[in-house]
Amino acid sequence: MPVRLVRPLITALGVGLLALAAGRARAQTPRVLTPAPAVAAAPASPRRLDDFLLVARQNSPLLRETDNQVRQNRIDSLVRARQNGVQVSGIGSALYYPSITNSKGESVVGYDNAVTNGGNYAAIAQATKPILNRFQLQNDYQILANQGQVLRNTGRLTGLDVRRSITDQFLNAYAAESQLKFSRTLLNQLRLQDEQLRKLVNAGIFKQTQYLSFYLSVRTQEVTVEQNRLAYRRELGTLRALAGVADTALIALETPTPPAHRPLAGLLAPSQRQYTLDSLRLLLDRRAVDAAYRPKVSAVLDAGLQSSSYLPIALARSVGIGGGLQVAVPVFDGHQRQLQYQRLALSEQSRRGYRQFITVQRRQQYEQLEGLIRAADALLARIREQVRVADALVGAARQQLATGDVAILDYLNLVTSYRTLQFSLTQAETDRLRSRFALDYLAEQ
Repeated sequence: MPVRLVRPLITALGVGLLALAAGRARAQTPRVLTPAPAVAAAPASPRRLDDFLLVARQNSPLLRETDNQVRQNRIDSLVRARQNGVQVSGIGSALYYPSITNSKGESVVGYDNAVTNGGNYAAIAQATKPILNRFQLQNDYQILANQGQVLRNTGRLTGLDVRRSITDQFLNAYAAESQLKFSRTLLNQLRLQDEQLRKLVNAGIFKQTQYLSFYLSVRTQEVTVEQNRLAYRRELGTLRALAGVADTALIALETPTPPAHRPLAGLLAPSQRQYTLDSLRLLLDRRAVDAAYRPKVSAVLDAGLQSSSYLPIALARSVGIGGGLQVAVPVFDGHQRQLQYQRLALSEQSRRGYRQFITVQRRQQYEQLEGLIRAADALLARIREQVRVADALVGAARQQLATGDVAILDYLNLVTSYRTLQFSLTQAETDRLRSRFALDYLAEQ
């Protein structure tokens, strides 16, 4: 073909490549990243469970990392769109191949001039654009979209784990605080009784040895209050450490509200959706294997200078332009395609096994928690009734103690029994709340 026809044809090819790249980029480039929505400000010294959960979500590095990974996934989609556009690169080389000849003009040392031309001096700008790769491109975008869904689902699971750990520790701190409140109330009552008993001892109604037993019980209760205060401070500090709260004040927590009873979530639950997304990813991986064995076609356009001489005249006459198509067709790779299919099939078997196991496990745990809640309700009713009776007995014995109609040791035995029942009530209420929150977590997980 004459040169005057080749150059316009190559120029038209380059213009077409640029127009095709611009249109494809506008059609397939994902949207530009938008800033994250603003979240509510967290209280500096939270007291409620919801406030601790809000602070923990805002301070959790795991949730922040997951959010950043989602943003990175969006950037990966932008990168893939740019990779499908026109890629321009510069190529430069300055190579000299010396040759030593004898007196007869024959080459003694040096490459064959027919191969090297004595040198190679080039400065070329090359533009390439993949074409006829719609199947590969769509599959890559679907893989990136699947990765984004997996990351968002992982973020939901991480958020649920943060909620569970904060809730469990909040219940531990709340139980310790409840025990501290009861110990303080009991200590105040014993101190009031101590003043009354001193008057009765001075009046000769009780012996000094009997009063010493009561005095020892008051001192023991004071130690119990201090131990309960230290336990509450420790549990509250652990709760604040988990939530990332920089506070050391000993505050009172608000009573948590039990969550409503919810049915067990199905396939839309994050733990179940994880395996659905894994199934989709395995399907996309199989399509990626198929795409790797399709012919790859790229349009190439280059312009610059290339010469075998470094002389300015030779370089000035060696400016040109070129273009064409590059085609890569896989022929034989030792049947790796079938091996990759087998590998994906084994991954699918593992996925099905995990999904079946977790489905049965979640159902069993849900029914077990429902049974524990029913048993806790029955146990709480019995303990509350016993506490009511013990409280009435202690109140009656307190009145009789003021008149000397009941022995001090008998009164102390009633107080000890009442303290034990109150501790059992606190533990039972905490266990019931823990089961209710665990059921709510499992229902959403």
